[in-house]
Amino acid sequence: MTWFCSTRDGLYGRTEPGVGLEAAAWLADKGVVAVGADTWGLEAVPHEDPDAFFPVHVKLLAENGVYILENIVTRDLAADGAHEFLFVLGQAKLKGAVQMIINPVAVR
Repeated sequence: MTWFCSTRDGLYGRTEPGVGLEAAAWLADKGVVAVGADTWGLEAVPHEDPDAFFPVHVKLLAENGVYILENIVTRDLAADGAHEFLFVLGQAKLKGAVQMIINPVAVR
């Protein structure tokens, strides 16, 4: 695959920890509305299936309508020991967009 971003070291985008297909199917079966992570793509890279392009995105978003939130900064919540909070996500006002820049808020 050559879809990754080019950087000085040439490594950004080649690997990433994340969700696999089995976990994505489990989350979808549980009826979750959204999943998120502090990584750039949510799912594990390289993928389980080398012929698939972001198969977890397909499983969650395209097949099950589960929203995907990426690059969520959680370090302050973790440092505070916040395990429960109200998650508020406003919608960006961009007509016709398929990807949004969001600013979620955690209310404790």
